[in-house]
Amino acid sequence: MNALLEGLFDVVEKAFGKEATKRKNHLAGVVAGDDEGSQLLLLNAAEEFCYKKGSNEFNEVALFLNFLYDVDLVEEEHVVHSYSKGLKGDKKDSQIWKNAQPFIDCLRNAESESEEE
Repeated sequence: MNALLEGLFDVVEKAFGKEATKRKNHLAGVVAGDDEGSQLLLLNAAEEFCYKKGSNEFNEVALFLNFLYDVDLVEEEHVVHSYSKGLKGDKKDSQIWKNAQPFIDCLRNAESESEEE
């Protein structure tokens, strides 16, 4: 999964989130439907890719997560789980988690609203 993301996005220098939409079919081919394992592998690979590439990807991590979620490549519970795990890991103070937080908050708020209805 790491090699796939590197192959698809290594040359991308700007608009990482936007470029992801062009490569949706490649990503969908490796995420087997509702398979929890492949979704978590994709999220972990995205995290590692951001660390490897640097600040531009850190800035766009929320857009990339939103893209993965909107096109049904990852489920909400796996995104939130990956985020929570990251906050407890070795890189818990990383900018990636700070930049992902608005999207995570949006997911949590939407879940709370749907439970209230």
